[in-house]
Amino acid sequence: MQASATEVQNALGNLNYPITKRQLIEDAKRQNISSEVMQALENIPNREYDSSSDVVREFEGFQRAVQVFHNRKYPARKQELVEEAKNLHVRGVIIRALEACPDKEYSSAADVINECRARLQSE
Repeated sequence: MQASATEVQNALGNLNYPITKRQLIEDAKRQNISSEVMQALENIPNREYDSSSDVVREFEGFQRAVQVFHNRKYPARKQELVEEAKNLHVRGVIIRALEACPDKEYSSAADVINECRARLQSE
């Protein structure tokens, strides 16, 4: 089960901002936040966040991208995925991660998400 935006917002509302992704994850672990919320935090870009709303926006952008990838037919070429993400107004950071992925044919949503996650974590 995946975390909802409300769960993420509620879990992060008491933290001190601004906060980096690393600090966010460390603080969340100390508060024993659910594994679903922790997984959501692992998927957001590595940057400084000004508020829990800022974190939720990134989370929602990632969730929208995941939905896009799960709803399409595979195999799919990278350029098809990039164009579809742009047309559906997926967050720019996700589009940049997709653009940084190898130019190949992807066999499943999991294949795309794993590539994007690696690119997001290196940002």
